[in-house]
Amino acid sequence: MENISRRGLLMGGLAAAAGLADVAAGGQPIGPGNGHGNGTPSLKHAKGDKNAWDVIVVGAGAAGIGAARRLTDQNPDLRVVIVEARDRIGGRMYTDRTSMGIPVERGCELVHGGPYASTYPWIEQAGFDMRMFQNNYIRQADAPMSSPAAQWHQWDSPTSWLFPLGMPEALNPYDPAGQNLPLPTVVDGEMADAYLLRLGVTAANTPTGLNYELTDDSEPLYATAAARVAAPLRDCIRYTLHPDQAPEPEILDPNDSRYDDGDYKIIGGYDQLLHFVAGDVPVMLRTVVQEVGYTTNGVELLTSKGTMFGRRVVFAVPAGVMQRRDIAFTPGLPAAKWAAFDAFEYHDIFKCVLEFKERVFTPNGTDNWGYAESMDHFPTTLWNASIAYPGYKGQVIVGWETGAAARELHALPLEQKYQAVLEVVRKSAGDPGLQYHKAVMTDWANEPYSWGPYGSGGSSSDMAATVGGVLYWAGMRTSTVSSSYSSGVTQADQLLLAL
Repeated sequence: MENISRRGLLMGGLAAAAGLADVAAGGQPIGPGNGHGNGTPSLKHAKGDKNAWDVIVVGAGAAGIGAARRLTDQNPDLRVVIVEARDRIGGRMYTDRTSMGIPVERGCELVHGGPYASTYPWIEQAGFDMRMFQNNYIRQADAPMSSPAAQWHQWDSPTSWLFPLGMPEALNPYDPAGQNLPLPTVVDGEMADAYLLRLGVTAANTPTGLNYELTDDSEPLYATAAARVAAPLRDCIRYTLHPDQAPEPEILDPNDSRYDDGDYKIIGGYDQLLHFVAGDVPVMLRTVVQEVGYTTNGVELLTSKGTMFGRRVVFAVPAGVMQRRDIAFTPGLPAAKWAAFDAFEYHDIFKCVLEFKERVFTPNGTDNWGYAESMDHFPTTLWNASIAYPGYKGQVIVGWETGAAARELHALPLEQKYQAVLEVVRKSAGDPGLQYHKAVMTDWANEPYSWGPYGSGGSSSDMAATVGGVLYWAGMRTSTVSSSYSSGVTQADQLLLAL
């Protein structure tokens, strides 16, 4: 027996269960993945034999839970189970309920689009308290105090178009409502900061709105292509010289359907949503899928808890996990699918959570703020993670950065990461003596069941393509909870049609 490989046992068991020996086409077998140790039994709400199921969903994030719930809602007779490598559901939705005085989000945090998110019907059905990030501000922190840009203002307010130190006269000919001359040609490889400086616009004199439009959730100016500068710069020139032509600032109002499309936070923890959606769908935690054998009649999974059989399997794991070959497949997956996974790239995201014993930062005198972004500091963005939390006297503030600046912050030792965020809070609050009470963060790039936060690249259709009529794929490269959930529902619907 010791001379028979685990893979041999896996495929032998599958052939016996399926009653045939032929396998679906898909290339040569791929070697075993890295593996992540053993788990302990944790089958919850199980119905019947825990080893044989109609559908096994791999991954208990938004995509996996969305798929499982859709399957059971549409066909209650189906025996569906979710297997999850972690000791919790949620994937990169990670609500930490023990580190601070209130639940805090180490991963995804906001419901983007609020009532227009695909998950909103569940939020409404559950009756969760959801608050909009309605009052959001930017500023040029190091601008002279006499400059309006140094004060907190809305990203598209009249102040955001102004040059903090005054518009250089050399820009007058480029006024779209005046001479309307074309801006100088961009040099190959030129970055936005260098191009602006060539036009006489220093970093200290860059309009906050231009900076925000180019860099928000993206790269800093020194890593942004200069070709992107022209349109917003011409807007800034025009609205500085002709303020009456500036557009009206954006309105956000959760109680008005014309203005309620924004970012919202579920008070009490985002994970409440997935627990509610999952309902009584069986979930096996601490169950690491290591190898997969499949034929046209079904699938066997070799996991850290033994072998499981399913008629169909939905893989709802991040593309980065597939990219690392952490799960081995027999037969191998199609080359196009591996190529899609290999073309995927994670984005650089920095998120650090600080807790203060009292409310320390109230821009423009309000507790009801969402984002506060200092366009000349790193991390650029702070947000109010304790907004509207009932009975809580402290304050939780998130420091957020993306792109090259995020990479630089991640290169710091842990305590210096916390200190970098604290320095921005101190400057934003105008209190150099502030000290945080507690601090936490998760380095998702080194988290073994995600290997990154979110990203892009690779063919989404190749990633999602069904293999052998039995392997389905959801949430491979989605970047929001809502899009992940929708991906799971879509794959569930396709699977139901094929059963």
